[in-house]
Amino acid sequence: MLGERLWVGHGCDNGPGGVVGLDLSAATPAPTPMAVGGEHLGAPVLAAAGDTLVVGETGTHHADLLVYDVGDGTPELRGTIDGRTWRIDYLNDLALTSDGSTLVAAADAPGHFTRYDTTTLTRIGTYGDGWDGYPSAVAIGSGGAYVAAGRQWGSTDLTLYDAATGAAMFSADQPDAELLQDGVAFSGSDAFALLRNPAGRLLLWRLQGVTLPASTLKVTTPAHAWIGSPVTVEGRITRANGKPAIIQPLTVTRRLPDGTSEPLDGVTTGKDSGFTFTDTPPGVGDVTYTVLWDGDSRSRWSSASATVTVRNVSALTLDGPASGTVGEPMELTGVLTTAGRPPAPGATITLQRIARDDDSETVKLPPVSVNADGSYALTDTLETAGRYLYLAMWTGYATAGPAKALHLVTVTPGAG
Repeated sequence: MLGERLWVGHGCDNGPGGVVGLDLSAATPAPTPMAVGGEHLGAPVLAAAGDTLVVGETGTHHADLLVYDVGDGTPELRGTIDGRTWRIDYLNDLALTSDGSTLVAAADAPGHFTRYDTTTLTRIGTYGDGWDGYPSAVAIGSGGAYVAAGRQWGSTDLTLYDAATGAAMFSADQPDAELLQDGVAFSGSDAFALLRNPAGRLLLWRLQGVTLPASTLKVTTPAHAWIGSPVTVEGRITRANGKPAIIQPLTVTRRLPDGTSEPLDGVTTGKDSGFTFTDTPPGVGDVTYTVLWDGDSRSRWSSASATVTVRNVSALTLDGPASGTVGEPMELTGVLTTAGRPPAPGATITLQRIARDDDSETVKLPPVSVNADGSYALTDTLETAGRYLYLAMWTGYATAGPAKALHLVTVTPGAG
């Protein structure tokens, strides 16, 4: 759309195409074929703004971009951005700044989004890495300040760039759907993208407030927690200018080890933009808390997650005689349990013997394996009289915490 004239590219997948103009100021608007580049191999891609109309060839290597002056309503060729010179292969989309002076093209090659001057007809910049997916859609918003660039078959579906510097400002991905050709648009501070899922269903993806200044949300939890104990989750929101986001509602979601997620009661930031809440996870394993702030008129939304590993409490015992004799074997026994039950097979107890007299020598003893019922035993023979402290340790595993036990023995010389 340019002024009161609507420009339309038409064509079939395997047939000729062209361009028509529709004068909407006429009492009975009717399509008027225009001599805009003659006949095309397929439906061309169009972009119009200011006094500029750009017609891009599609479905071909070395796609030319035909630039027209349309200030008086009749297209007059200004020149051609040569597809062979700039290696424009399989053009997918075009976007113009509001004054028509700058064009951004999305094509399979060269792989990045390319910016052209519509007066000099030369390349003046690029956006993005040319090796991550195929550029399929592009839009310019916020008065020309930002470029929204969509890709297919890459690690990121949509990236927001600073139009002047080319710096990436924001990126997002929808792994279960494909972003379609010519499927990106701006509306205020929001960007929208048209997707198609594997079932062929079309989806409209809204990226809220992407042109607003970024915010930072931080969430922390303890690294570990015991089953049945409350977990304290803390965090803070900070705006791009460093100022706090006070009295802001937050959404909280808890993800359990089995993959299920459920919402928790929301929380609100305080006057320092911080927040805190407690929750008691229902089971053991990695529990992830995700906090989302929807943003406001001054800052973009943000989210963050933190994970706590919830463990069962383990208990370890070590028993044996309180005294022994030099040169005579001494047996020590113990039991390991997690949540009151024997541990999983393969648990190993590490052992140390520490002399409690002047030298305080520590000796590592051979590790022992735990039996199916959680029991274990070791035999040790002392050659020197004195007091000895035995230390048994279990390091635990993902769902069970560590444990240790001590036993003190006094060894005396044998008779004679």
